[in-house]
Amino acid sequence: METVKIAHLYYDLMNLYGEHGNILAITHHLEEHNIHVITHTLTIEDEFDFTHYDFIYIGSGNKEAFELVREDILKKKKAFQEAMKQNKIILATGNAIDLFGKSFRTLNEIEEETLGLFSYEASEIDFRIVGEQVYNAKFLEEEMIGFQNRNSVLKFVKEKHLFDVKKGTGYVPKAIMEGIHCHNFYGTYLLGPICIRNPHFTEYLVQELCKYKNISYKPFLDETEIKAYQEYKKNLLNDTL
Repeated sequence: METVKIAHLYYDLMNLYGEHGNILAITHHLEEHNIHVITHTLTIEDEFDFTHYDFIYIGSGNKEAFELVREDILKKKKAFQEAMKQNKIILATGNAIDLFGKSFRTLNEIEEETLGLFSYEASEIDFRIVGEQVYNAKFLEEEMIGFQNRNSVLKFVKEKHLFDVKKGTGYVPKAIMEGIHCHNFYGTYLLGPICIRNPHFTEYLVQELCKYKNISYKPFLDETEIKAYQEYKKNLLNDTL
């Protein structure tokens, strides 16, 4: 049996909206393809050696958790650089995306160091962006649905965006693009957990994992998951568009 290894980073700090659900959804979809899944939970002071993993995930945290993680994750910069070189699949949701840019600028105009893997600057804002979102992705036939609750924005983005905004907020208010898609890195402010809400997106990630591992792949989508997605999307669109 083929095996996929997952690293769930800062599982105890960056799990503000139950985002371990993303790992559960991906695991379920992989197992439906008869693929064995091994997940390791890693946190502060743990050694991050991504050569042992195929998929890397980090979710969203509150302000205090974010700062703890920001200070710790800088020690792992070389590990992330190597993971990017090896084209590991990385998913960052919620304010975890703020950790991967050039810097994080606080309300007091203090510029804090982040991983510097991408060009953008994350900036703290004095209001919250809260609400349901509907996005489109060129690699998906179905819309992405999710939720945002954040007080930061991305500025000076040069990388390819992940989503086009159909309803909601992009990098900044009124922006029509959201997220980062660079090689196998997927970063978005969307919460949900998005892999629970969007089975098409989850199956896409599984397909990319199979390609990365040279595992034969046959598409599979659970009818129950699809019905739940369609019902939620219908109610969301009727209420907000």
